[in-house]
Amino acid sequence: MMENLFRNSAWLYDIDNRDNLHDDIPFYLEYAKRQQGEILELGCGTGRVALSLAAKGFRVTGLDLSEQMLDIFHEKLAVKPELSGNITLVHGNMADFSFDRKFSMIIAPFRAFQALTDDRDIENSLACICEHLNDDGIFIINAFNPRPVMDEGWCYGEKIQWEHLDEKTGNYVVKKHWGDKIDTVNRIIYPHFAYEVTYPDGKTERIVDDLKLKYHYSDQLRAVIEKSGMEIIEEYSWYDKTPIGGREIIFICRKKRV
Repeated sequence: MMENLFRNSAWLYDIDNRDNLHDDIPFYLEYAKRQQGEILELGCGTGRVALSLAAKGFRVTGLDLSEQMLDIFHEKLAVKPELSGNITLVHGNMADFSFDRKFSMIIAPFRAFQALTDDRDIENSLACICEHLNDDGIFIINAFNPRPVMDEGWCYGEKIQWEHLDEKTGNYVVKKHWGDKIDTVNRIIYPHFAYEVTYPDGKTERIVDDLKLKYHYSDQLRAVIEKSGMEIIEEYSWYDKTPIGGREIIFICRKKRV
């Protein structure tokens, strides 16, 4: 069951400006131009990737389980009505979805697929993805590359991830994170994060959300993808196409040729 809903912090999500959250945009645009067809984004969140694709004329269906994140996405579309014709938003679960059409590209950016922590959900999601790809379609998946040995040493205390003055609101935001539990049998980590917000009037607030993520070693992720009926045709560790083995796992997949 997916649980990463960002119920409390969706309105703060877009303040984050780490490289993971902007370096991938040209990458997805490149493949969208190659594929030239409709796109399905799993875990579309507040629209970071989908809006960039729609602005270039691509038709995107965005699916997300978090109503709070989708509410932010709808707010963005309200002030960019020119993009509304290119975007369809769906409240749904990437573990089990069905559309009446196929897509030329399906993407799960910024580790969204890792929100699936149950092996049956993972297998079912990949089956849905394979079913919804057209014959020449591709699926792009991103996961973080775990440390060589994942054990209790992964757990860590609360520390600052970043701090930023939001010029739009005048809020000063400090994001902190920590991890207090790891399930090495099922390969699940339990990170948490807190936004400490200081408002222009001096008032402060601490906003916390808890995550549950599956970690995949590249060979394990490869095996489950291939079992689903897809094959990996390109693999990288960053969006500049650095070879596999770095901080991320990025697979470009397609349905197996018969």
